[in-house]
Amino acid sequence: MTEESILNDSLREIVVGSVSGAIGKLIEFPFDTVKVRLQYSKSLSIPLFTSTLDCITKTYKNEGIYKGFWKGLPSPMIGASLEASSLFFSYKIAQDLVNLSQGNRINTELPLGQRLLCGCFSGITTSFILTPVELVKCQLQVDNLKVGQANYTSLGHVIKTVLRQEGVRGLWKGQTTTTVREAGGTAAWFGCYEYTLDCFKGDRGPDYEYKAHELLIAGAMAGIGYNASLFPADTRGDVLLL
Repeated sequence: MTEESILNDSLREIVVGSVSGAIGKLIEFPFDTVKVRLQYSKSLSIPLFTSTLDCITKTYKNEGIYKGFWKGLPSPMIGASLEASSLFFSYKIAQDLVNLSQGNRINTELPLGQRLLCGCFSGITTSFILTPVELVKCQLQVDNLKVGQANYTSLGHVIKTVLRQEGVRGLWKGQTTTTVREAGGTAAWFGCYEYTLDCFKGDRGPDYEYKAHELLIAGAMAGIGYNASLFPADTRGDVLLL
């Protein structure tokens, strides 16, 4: 494989990751808002919500659809693009480095265990991008719930406030928890994704072209694996950022 083709593959990973990350975040964001609000509510002495349905109902009634469920969307949209492109790019780089260290050709399919480790590396790398994005997102998602505090007007307002009160280090508050979550969660994500595709491929060989529904199912299994693997770490991370 030539250097030009390697570069093209890397650029494709970045572009595809950016687009898929932005689209995924647009769809996911209302559900994430409800999750973060429930986590924040349970951290209070008197919880604001009794259930998921109660959270959805009160949020819609008090704040409407956009301000209630999509407030703070620009930050995670940008962050999701950076996160997804970083995940796929660093995952591919990790696989290439493993192949080179073993004397294999680039793009040689690695055993599932080694792909899990590559996913772990990808998660650790991406966590340093994700932490400040998550901080801004979480602050905006619960902003309207905080009584007696001035509301943030934009993501820029959140960043300026954090920098003024805590300095640059404040943007990476909770980094350790995010690193643990992303290392394990991303390993689970890529592991479930790759394992599901391996099941579909069977013994058809490396040139097998996956059908659209197979890729969708693999993506769904990856999402389930990610969220189920380290939800406690995700809860702790979000609470720390609030």
